Amino acid sequence: MNIHQLSVNYVDEHDRILVRFNTSDGDELRLWLTRRMVSRVWEPLQEAVGHLEANKNNLSDRSETSRRLLTDLKRAEVLQQSDFATPFKNASVKLPLGSEPLVVTQMDMTVHDHHHLQIGFEERLPQQQEVRGFKVAMESAMLHGFMHLLESAVAKAQWELVSAASQVDNAFSDDSGVQTRPKYLQ
Repeated sequence: MNIHQLSVNYVDEHDRILVRFNTSDGDELRLWLTRRMVSRVWEPLQEAVGHLEANKNNLSDRSETSRRLLTDLKRAEVLQQSDFATPFKNASVKLPLGSEPLVVTQMDMTVHDHHHLQIGFEERLPQQQEVRGFKVAMESAMLHGFMHLLESAVAKAQWELVSAASQVDNAFSDDSGVQTRPKYLQ
């Protein structure tokens, strides 16, 4: 499936994030991301993006700091070239999953061929007989755009995904995760 356009918006009435994919074939795939789901996949998604960029750019230093720096540089480059002004086309021809967005209860991510990240979205609800779902493959530019839109929707939702204590703890960790004390100049 080729993604032609992507929309990520917080919907206050549902307290969820609505993600919509338009494909080049005229399909529209819709899904809901809850706060719980986003908080569960936030860090793994960040890590997957870092690994994708490190693999794609043959990064020899695989430390988390190097991956994050490379990812931040690539994201800034991609966002400068991205088109966030063109409105999302609402007139899709087909809704293969139906008009109701699937409520994502499970996500899986796999880096493929050092070129793209495949993300699988599934809805497994007790009252449903069949599992609804689909997979998308995102190359670097689309992935960074998706992450940017997701971050914007999370900010609009005012979902705090990382606690302040965790941010302070992470600020004083080295690459191995070992806690270090802050150093001061005298």
